[in-house]
Amino acid sequence: MHGRKKNTQGEQQQNNNREKMPENLCPADTTGNCSKYSQLHKFAPDLNPEGNYMKKTLLITSLCLYVAFSKAQMVKVFYENKDQGFVIYADNYELYPVSFTFSFNLLNLYFSGSDKKVYVIPPKRERFRIGELTPLRIGDQTKFSYNFKTAIGDVTVKKYDTSFAYDLPFQKGKSYKVNQGYNGTFSHQNENALDFTMPEETEILAVREGRVVQIVQNNTESCPQEECKKYNNFILIMHPDGTFGYYAHIKYNGSKLKPGDHVKQGDVIAYSGNVGWSAGPHLHFACFLGRFEKWQTIETRFKINKGDSVVVLKEGNDYMRDY
Repeated sequence: MHGRKKNTQGEQQQNNNREKMPENLCPADTTGNCSKYSQLHKFAPDLNPEGNYMKKTLLITSLCLYVAFSKAQMVKVFYENKDQGFVIYADNYELYPVSFTFSFNLLNLYFSGSDKKVYVIPPKRERFRIGELTPLRIGDQTKFSYNFKTAIGDVTVKKYDTSFAYDLPFQKGKSYKVNQGYNGTFSHQNENALDFTMPEETEILAVREGRVVQIVQNNTESCPQEECKKYNNFILIMHPDGTFGYYAHIKYNGSKLKPGDHVKQGDVIAYSGNVGWSAGPHLHFACFLGRFEKWQTIETRFKINKGDSVVVLKEGNDYMRDY
């Protein structure tokens, strides 16, 4: 995660270069737009004493989410020399796909891929081949640099299950109010998210099956200001259609799961709380698709009453689960 840079004198030559790659940290912001933080990387292979090219790596961290996750997306981008030129690879250490794009500056090099292409690295994949850089004129100086941006999930997913009937996220026989709905004025502007008012330590149930890809549950701080969203405890579950379910403000150590677990619709996953950006005990839920600039939160339809009615939940209404 920490790159190093060593200054050199003179031009960067393919046959005489000692520059180390600089570090790149892409900090989170309220929009989740990492692209404006992308830094330009200029690097070329080192020569070891035997004159062979040494492998070098770059570890990229990116917090490209509209809520400040406490854990960065971990993607290691590196290159290895080939007979003429370089091969670029990436490792994804996450339990979810990570999407990213490159924009290259090249001197006497040709990139076999496309700087317009979106690369989607599958979960827990190593040595994902990005492409090759090949010299245009053998023996001449080569140099390259690039910008990048990353996003959680597969940003190429356009279609998802719009007809899916989600379960209410609480136990049978319970009824809770949607205190803030889609595009709510407190914290849901331009966002399809729901806040269910409920006492702390209420059992939270999975609204849909999926795989647990991230858990944060070590925070205790809370306040009604946006500055406290960095303290949000949450569970993130990836659904079969590529969407994600985000359950926030769970209590300290309130998860009943671990990353990698598969959950079924209706499983108990956590206990509600009042942690992070919160004006009172509640559960915040959003379903979204990963995008480069900001999550694309989507409307979801829930089964209510005995499960025979499926509706879009409205702010201010109480909803009973009797199934």
